[in-house]
Amino acid sequence: MERVLIERVVTDRAKRRIEKLKQVHCLLSILLFIITLIFCSYTASDLKLINISLSHYGIYNKIGAIWNASLFIVGITLFVEAYINIKKYALHKGLRYLFGISIICLLLTASIDMTHQIHFYTAYIYFIGFTLGMFLFGFNLIKIDFRIGITSIILSVVSVLCPVLITMYLHSFAIPELTHTALIFNWVIITRYDNHYKNFLKKLRL
Repeated sequence: MERVLIERVVTDRAKRRIEKLKQVHCLLSILLFIITLIFCSYTASDLKLINISLSHYGIYNKIGAIWNASLFIVGITLFVEAYINIKKYALHKGLRYLFGISIICLLLTASIDMTHQIHFYTAYIYFIGFTLGMFLFGFNLIKIDFRIGITSIILSVVSVLCPVLITMYLHSFAIPELTHTALIFNWVIITRYDNHYKNFLKKLRL
């Protein structure tokens, strides 16, 4: 009996440590992307975000490999978080394929530079696919967890409208791409810390 209790305690501790590692991995990946963006902006000072797309960093000699590596890390993180969310809320497994295809397209976008036309196709598929995944995730979740569900839907809609409107105004892609990325990061953080987020909304009586 005592041995069983000890094993349970050890198992519970291991689970808590794994959960903390997942949370740290999520935040570190986002932080790494932000640091990489700052580094690339500083190193490639002749490339102005307002005039370029982020893909220009991928073909810049000094920083291309660093930028593309950061996209790989972000892509893997996004897939892991999406997979965990689908499993946590026991949603339709088809969402895994949608998120999976989107992330594969992001990785292909990082692997194939913008001198090839397919680079833009994979980027568009990632943009549409991941955003659609967020929307369907929220739609399927509304009856189970209304706050997270409606938040996912709102973020998915905003992550389409804002980049499109910014693109129409600026006629460039880097700022819209960063806006879309920031909204996705918000979704990842909210779903990762869903209990804290819901408690915050409750305090606001939402």
